[in-house]
Amino acid sequence: MILGLDTTGRDLKLGLICKGEVRSRLFSNDLRHSRQILPQLLQFLREEGESLKSIQALAFSQGPGSFTGLRIAVGVIQGLAYGLSLPVIPVPTMAIVARAAGQQAQVARVLVTMHAREEEFYGAFYDGCDGLVPRLIGQAEVYTTAMLTNPDLASWSLAGDGVFLMKALSPQTQGVIDITSPDVHNLLQIAEAMLAAGEVVSALEAAPLYVRETVAQKSRP
Repeated sequence: MILGLDTTGRDLKLGLICKGEVRSRLFSNDLRHSRQILPQLLQFLREEGESLKSIQALAFSQGPGSFTGLRIAVGVIQGLAYGLSLPVIPVPTMAIVARAAGQQAQVARVLVTMHAREEEFYGAFYDGCDGLVPRLIGQAEVYTTAMLTNPDLASWSLAGDGVFLMKALSPQTQGVIDITSPDVHNLLQIAEAMLAAGEVVSALEAAPLYVRETVAQKSRP
């Protein structure tokens, strides 16, 4: 059984997966206070009839996202992984959004955009989004709206909360999928596949994913 959490937004999202079956819970939180998370995590386990002894691995939404939320997630995950001697599965946040979009719209190619600041957004191109684990093409980068033109996007569906910037650039843009944030179901489904493939790290290696700050020079991969 895998325990997963997402703290990249305003709320705490918790879930469990065992043999493909997901159970989840959302807690509305002020994520500036990390001391709230562990009690809520333990409450969730109790209500689901589970305990920390049932957990075989830990997964978390790795970022990009709220800097404070990511630091809190890593702290909680590292503490539990050390204490329970468990492997950790970091799942990139944009991969979670890509899979959710691909599954909802039954499309393979998704450009995930997440608002960074003003006219900039984090962008990542994923293929295989209608399958189990999306494949990142190139790397996630920081883009400005001026660097992507409509022809570049013709074969890509768009998802993520940065879509409003893309539509401001190109009102004719088609293929917008209404998925703006990660969900714990897709987080855990990706994590289960990664665990089966041995794609895990130690507590010490668990770290947030921060997209590099230099703005991308290419319009697309």
